[in-house]
Amino acid sequence: MDNVHSFPRDQASTEGLDRTPAADVAAERALLAQCMHHPEEYTGAAFITADEFTQPAHQLIWDVLGQQIAENKPTSPIAVRATIDKLGMLSKVGGGDYVFDVGHAGGGGTAEYFASIVRDKSRLRAVDSFAVELRSGILNGRELEDLEGRIHGFARDLAATTTEGPTSRFVPGGDFILNRPDTVPAIWGEGDQVLWAEGEALLIAGPPGVGKTTVAQQVLLAAIGIRPHALGMAVRPAKRVLYLASDRPQQAARSFSRMVTDEHHDLLNAHLTFWPGPPPTDFIKDPSTLVRLCQQAGADIVCLDSLKDMAGELSTEEGGQAINQAIQRTLVEGIEVIGLHHHRKQGGGKEAGKEPLTPDELYGSVWITAGAGSIVSLWGAAGDPIVSFRHLKQPAAEVGPYRLKHDHPKGVTEIWHEVDVLEILLHARGALTASQLAAQIYSPEKGKPSASEVEKARRRLDQLVEKGLAHKISNGGGRGKESGYLASFTPDGEVAS
Repeated sequence: MDNVHSFPRDQASTEGLDRTPAADVAAERALLAQCMHHPEEYTGAAFITADEFTQPAHQLIWDVLGQQIAENKPTSPIAVRATIDKLGMLSKVGGGDYVFDVGHAGGGGTAEYFASIVRDKSRLRAVDSFAVELRSGILNGRELEDLEGRIHGFARDLAATTTEGPTSRFVPGGDFILNRPDTVPAIWGEGDQVLWAEGEALLIAGPPGVGKTTVAQQVLLAAIGIRPHALGMAVRPAKRVLYLASDRPQQAARSFSRMVTDEHHDLLNAHLTFWPGPPPTDFIKDPSTLVRLCQQAGADIVCLDSLKDMAGELSTEEGGQAINQAIQRTLVEGIEVIGLHHHRKQGGGKEAGKEPLTPDELYGSVWITAGAGSIVSLWGAAGDPIVSFRHLKQPAAEVGPYRLKHDHPKGVTEIWHEVDVLEILLHARGALTASQLAAQIYSPEKGKPSASEVEKARRRLDQLVEKGLAHKISNGGGRGKESGYLASFTPDGEVAS
C-alpha cells in the first residue's frame, strides 16, 4: 500500500476549489455607466448599497451618483469626476481617469438588470462568508443549538436581500384595499389600543429631560426580548434595531445602561446596532440615506434620536419634506421607524408653559407630523419623576391620557395614573355628556374643550355602550340637545335603575 497517497481530509475536500469571492466587476461597471448616462434609471437600481460593489472606486462613484441625483445635478462622467475632486478623493478613482473608463463601459441592459447581478453576487459572498463562519463554529465546538439559531437568523437576513426591483411593489386594488385585518396590526399595543402601528412611523415628542429617550429605549428593549413589555403593552419582536444616536450618543448609552446588565451583552450585540453621531449624509441631500443605513445594518426597526439631527432646518418645507421622504422610503421597504422630536418653543403670554395638546404644537414643518402614523407627547419639567403622557395622533383608538412615573436610577417607567372613563361615569351626577367628559380629561385648566376633544370623548363613551357598560340617552339626556350617558351599574356593582 506504499503507492497509495492519502490527502488530509480538509485538503482533499477543497482540492481544485476556486476561493475567489463571487463578483462581476463588468456588471458593476455597466450599472454605473447606465446610471451616469440615464440617471432616470437610478431609482430602479436603488435597492443596491455601496458596500455591495467589490471595488472601492465603484463604491465611491455609486455614492456620488446618488448625491448628484438627489441634488438634481448632472451625472455625466465629467460631473461625477468634478464632485469626487471637490471631495478630495480623486486618488481613490485612479486620479479620475477611471471615472471616464467606467462611463464608457458597455451594457445592453437596464440599470435594474445590472443591479440584480451585483446583488446576486453580493448574496453569494454573504453565503460564502457564512459557510466559513459556520465551519469555524463547528471546529471550535459551538453548541448545535447556537449554530441552528445562527442558521435561522442568517436565512432571515438573506431573504431580506432579494433582487426584486420597484415593479415588485405593484398590488392589485382589491387586495390592497380589502385584504386587511379587522384590527390595526400593532408593533406596540394590541386591539384598538395601538401606540405604534405596522408600516407607520411613531414620534415621541417632548421638551428636554422628560423621558422621551427612556420610553423609546424601553420599547426597543422589549422588541429585542430584554424587557417583557413597555408601559404594560406588548411590543412585537424585532430582528435587529438600528439606533441613530445623533443627539448626545454617550447620554443615550448611559440611559440604556440603566436598563440592562452584563448578562445581556451578547443579546444586545446580536439585535441592536448603533450609529453614533449624525447620519453620513443630510436627508435633504439624499433622502435614501436612511433606508441604505438600515439595509447595511440588517435592521427591521430604526430609531431616530432625534429628528433635528437628520436634516437641515426642520421648520422649512425642504427640511420637513426630506424627513418625511426618508421615513416613507424606509417604511415601504418593511423597516419600522420610531423618532424622537421636540415641541415648539413657547413664547410669553397666557399660553406660556401650557402643555401642547395638538400635533401642530410640535416643532418644524407640517410634513413631519403629517407623515407620522402616531404621535405621543410627554410633558413636564426636566428631571420630573411624574410627567404627562398624551396620544396626540392615533392609528386606532386613543391611548391614555396617562401620568407616567420615571424611576430614573433604575431606568423604569410605569403608568402612575390613567383616566378611567367608566369610573368618571359611575360617579357623575346624572347623565354625562361628551363635552363634560372632554373638559375633565383634556382641558381641566381652560374648561372649554375643542371639537376634536369632544369627539374623542364621545368615541370613548360609545365604546362603553358597545360593551354594555353604559346607556346612551339621545337628545336631552344631557345639557341642551347633546346626548347624555349613564353607567349601567352603580358604584357598588348593582344594575342601575
